[in-house]
Amino acid sequence: MFSKLFRSAYCLFEGTRFPNLSRLARKNHDFGAAISALSPARRRGRIDQAIFESVNRVVAEGNYALLTALLDALRPFLNPDQSSEAHDFWSALVADCRVLAEDRLLRGELNSLWGVTPIVSLRECVAADRALGTNAHSLVFTTYHTSSNFDFVLSELQERVIAERGEDLYRFRWLVLIWAIANYDVFHLYNDRGIVEPAGGYGSPRFGIAVREMEVYRRAGKRLYTYAYGADHRTREKTLALGEWNFCSECPDPGLYCVCDDAGGAAMLQVIREYSTAVIAHGLAMKLIPGARNVPYLTVDVSKFSPRHSWSQSDGKLVVGHFPNHGYFKGTKYLEAAIHSLQAEGHAVELLLLSGKPHHEILEAMQKIDVLVDQLISGSFGLTAVEAMASGCSVICYLHDGVAVADRESCPVIEANPDTIREVLRRLISDRTRLSEAGAAGPDYVRKNYSVEALGKHLADLYVETADLPKPLKATIAESAKSLNS
Repeated sequence: MFSKLFRSAYCLFEGTRFPNLSRLARKNHDFGAAISALSPARRRGRIDQAIFESVNRVVAEGNYALLTALLDALRPFLNPDQSSEAHDFWSALVADCRVLAEDRLLRGELNSLWGVTPIVSLRECVAADRALGTNAHSLVFTTYHTSSNFDFVLSELQERVIAERGEDLYRFRWLVLIWAIANYDVFHLYNDRGIVEPAGGYGSPRFGIAVREMEVYRRAGKRLYTYAYGADHRTREKTLALGEWNFCSECPDPGLYCVCDDAGGAAMLQVIREYSTAVIAHGLAMKLIPGARNVPYLTVDVSKFSPRHSWSQSDGKLVVGHFPNHGYFKGTKYLEAAIHSLQAEGHAVELLLLSGKPHHEILEAMQKIDVLVDQLISGSFGLTAVEAMASGCSVICYLHDGVAVADRESCPVIEANPDTIREVLRRLISDRTRLSEAGAAGPDYVRKNYSVEALGKHLADLYVETADLPKPLKATIAESAKSLNS
């Protein structure tokens, strides 16, 4: 995996890719001793072997013994704020990594890292990036029960560090940042967190990429793109102002799930915007994040879906699917009331309600239902709805006026809210034509707007227009985008 990531030509200075760190090792006795402890063999390129070959192995192999050796040897240097020596270490590191990145880009290589929030669609975002010829990977420190399919999963390492060396947790995260800035040139992160902890502290105590981390990206010449998934940008008053039905209208505990605080959230997003190469959003997030660029990144790999040939399961009972993680944010109680009312009237309708299930079980359930009700109050659809449309399953969803979904005019979503859901279902029970039309239109809509290939084209535009890349690399990326069939 690292054959491309780590093949930069050695500088003439002592045969190392890290001349500034090598000079520091000669000048600073403590740092030189740390390097000697990590790489006792006297040979050229000791910095490469002592730190970077080792940290690559830690991340790629989950080598805990090597991790503890690095933590112990580099303890005085891992947090740049802990001492002047640590500051000197990070200054030298950042300078070397900046040159490495410039060298890669001039050779036509672009290394991209996606994370660290374990969003299930990260793998498809990585696939879209790779379709442009980049060396793209995903990194997470935790996983949800829905998916753990990422390139680098450091949850076991982190859990062991917490259990056995709790005081080293944040040093561990700084060590991973060393790995990241040495190997990658572009970073795609959500607003809630980055590689370094703790997050937030500049508007929100729980959300926000660490300022020090963003400073490192800037000084090392990295490109930082920030994305929104929901809780990481949703503020209460601004959301309530969207209209009668909104994500906050049914929240059981304001302040617990999302950023919530409008003033603090605005401050947090402002700081992130100042450090970002570009701020990315989609759907409702476009109404909540100032200055965002609209990119449809609710991405699926359409090649993994087999659209139905028949879009209604039967002429009898209507099977309605609903798969919320948090029912109060999806209007679940309104759907249940509508189903019970229709059943009481004697209509043949059934609700398949699933929550907290692995991703593959949700996809399997989509093959058993006639229609998916994604949500009735929040105002836009999520990844589950995109997956349903890709599989040829019709979707019911409430869409706010002006919500920034892709190609709204051709979007096959059947619209409903708490006031209209019963009548919408009643019509679908008696007339399946609308179901068939929506189901048939879904796969093509997703392929054009939410596929890996579609996102690849958006990423190409993003890189060409904002990343300040060398002209030959821009041309290569633009040419790769032309070959994507979406």
